Amino acid sequence: MRGFVIFALLAAAFESHASTGVTHIQLFSVDKSAQPLCRVGSLRAIPRCSGSGCGDLAPLTAEWTFRGGSAEAQLALRPELAWEVSIEGKGCWAPPLIIAGGNNGETRTAFVWPAATIAGVFTMQKGETPPKELQATIEADDAVTLGAAIPQTSLDCYIEDTKWRCSVPATKVDVRLAADGFVPRYFWGLEVPAGKKKTLGVALARGASVSGRVALSDRHALPEEVAVELRPVGFARMPADERRFSARSRTTAASKRGFFQFPSVEDGAYDVVAAKKGWSRATRRVRVGSAKETDAGVLTLPALARAEVIIDPALDTKGRRWRVVLDRDAIPMQPLPPLADKQASLDGTWRADAVEAGKYRLNILDGGGVAYERLSVNIQPGEPPLRFHMDSLLVHGLVHLGREPLAAALHFVNSKAPGDLDLTTDENGVFAGTFPAAGQYSVEISPKGSAQRLHMRVEVKPNPDGIVNVDIEVPGGVVNGKVVDETGAPVAAYVQILPGGGRWPMSTTAAEDGAFRLIGVDRGDIVLNARALPIGESGPVPFTVGDGTSEPVTLTLHPRREFTLWIVSPSGQPVAGAVVRFNDGHYSREEITGPGGDVHYAVPRGIDSLDVIVAAAGFPIRIMNLLISADMEPNPQEVLGGISALLIAKVAGAPPWPALRPMQGNVNSHLLPELFASPMGGPSFPNRTPRGYEFELDPGVYLLCPESRSPEKCFQRTLAPGTETIVDFTSLRDEEAKK
Repeated sequence: MRGFVIFALLAAAFESHASTGVTHIQLFSVDKSAQPLCRVGSLRAIPRCSGSGCGDLAPLTAEWTFRGGSAEAQLALRPELAWEVSIEGKGCWAPPLIIAGGNNGETRTAFVWPAATIAGVFTMQKGETPPKELQATIEADDAVTLGAAIPQTSLDCYIEDTKWRCSVPATKVDVRLAADGFVPRYFWGLEVPAGKKKTLGVALARGASVSGRVALSDRHALPEEVAVELRPVGFARMPADERRFSARSRTTAASKRGFFQFPSVEDGAYDVVAAKKGWSRATRRVRVGSAKETDAGVLTLPALARAEVIIDPALDTKGRRWRVVLDRDAIPMQPLPPLADKQASLDGTWRADAVEAGKYRLNILDGGGVAYERLSVNIQPGEPPLRFHMDSLLVHGLVHLGREPLAAALHFVNSKAPGDLDLTTDENGVFAGTFPAAGQYSVEISPKGSAQRLHMRVEVKPNPDGIVNVDIEVPGGVVNGKVVDETGAPVAAYVQILPGGGRWPMSTTAAEDGAFRLIGVDRGDIVLNARALPIGESGPVPFTVGDGTSEPVTLTLHPRREFTLWIVSPSGQPVAGAVVRFNDGHYSREEITGPGGDVHYAVPRGIDSLDVIVAAAGFPIRIMNLLISADMEPNPQEVLGGISALLIAKVAGAPPWPALRPMQGNVNSHLLPELFASPMGGPSFPNRTPRGYEFELDPGVYLLCPESRSPEKCFQRTLAPGTETIVDFTSLRDEEAKK
């Protein structure tokens, strides 16, 4: 029996020794004074785990004493656990040591500073309640003592009513003081002598904030004279809109350390833009909400770049030099001059220096102005030249209306590849020209002596003969009619066939006697509309087109129903500069709210509802249906939401486009690009990001369809406030294609 007990004791001792490891702690004093304040102290190790395996473990302690500026101590730590070791001592300050699990018998080094104190009294706005907790952190980059930099470390602070104090190391540190619901305060390069106290004035203001840092791609250059702009995400198309939009933007200067902060920021989505003369800009999008500070991270400004192009062959088909145009990716309503517009050299090379890194539109035209390339390019420092090989096709063709030749001006645009050009037929409808590429072209036909514009599609295919024959057959349907007012008097007006059912929009003008003639109309049902302001509009008028010339039709103008839509924030303040898009089932029309948040619209007879999309900087996109009736409110008000739900849609770069529709509000189904592309003349798809197309929407339930014309494939998705939802429409289409 005695032997069994001895064996059990030996086994327990062996197990205990195997399950612990002695960790050696070496401490070094940063205090080099003759009478250091920090001399002795203790180590306190607490396991960083939870559950039954840790609940019964008491903290482990060890004593230490500085001799000659250094000290040693040992802790018997279980190696399978992680530990946090506090370094304590009167008049001492040190960040905690974190010892990861799996360590057994290692040696760790730490630096100890003499302690100092920062304290103060919060300055509050009248009626504000002071915070009950203070979250304070410091960090320091000690360039003198090797290895003595202080990582971001939480401070021990005491707070009572508006009074507070924190223990800090007696060295130069960066301090951040934060409290829930208030804008954080920063103090840079703060230094307090050992054993002393420094009083700080801290004014607390409620609200959210945005902070971050800037850096230059050349790490040897200091981030000085960097301007940082906080700009609400939204659209602006006219100079007046841009001025109002800029009034809501804020600019600050980054510190010498590269830090910036925007206090008291309203909830919403913003672009943070850092700019410095002689450098490219850096942009980061952030979402602000819940009275917290949003970290924009580090914005690194790239160096300026060189745009280079090499074209083969070096000259066009007629021996002329190519012309290259480099333009901004955004296309404002009032166009700005291109960044570079000049001819390439005789050897086919072209370049533009000191270009900001980023996305641009690059156009390459021949000597006659025919566009051979139109594409978006991403120009970055150090990238190789862009190389292009130019092909061309000689095309001959005939345009005829029914069985008769049609003399007209022709504008060809390649539907799926770069290239467009203008040609003119002779009196017999014959045309010829050099096309930049094969492919599907849309062609706008302007008949001679007519204000009408016809649209067709043609395919240009290369053949062994070297000359491509392309005949354009315009439908032979003709619509004759007259436009009158409510008294029956003739009116000169704008007449159109409304789009729908796969038809191109088609239009002409009625003469002073009200007579109009539309040619090249497909047989079947169409919808006509006439407009002459301020007299009025006919509204949608159904009509059936037969073979040849149809029976004359009379379009009567009626006064339009006018109303003013007021867009306001959740607090009732007017929202200026918001893009409001109205869709009446045939056309989308767009307006911008004025300084009072107002936008005016007029609806013709026959339209009983409008789908309305409101995109305002800093607010979620609102999609709704507005009923039109005789007893409707003439000045309806729409209150935008405060918190948005972010939808990230991964969309293929070609039709069919997916559809999105809110389940509430009786909104009709629309295509994503139609709803959320930029305003007319605005940037091309400004919501496109590397993650997909990002839409800040009102929270709610939405119907999402991989293909707009396949409702049986649609599904519902709830977008919760303040969340991100990613929908990969590309993979959904791929899965469907495999079936």
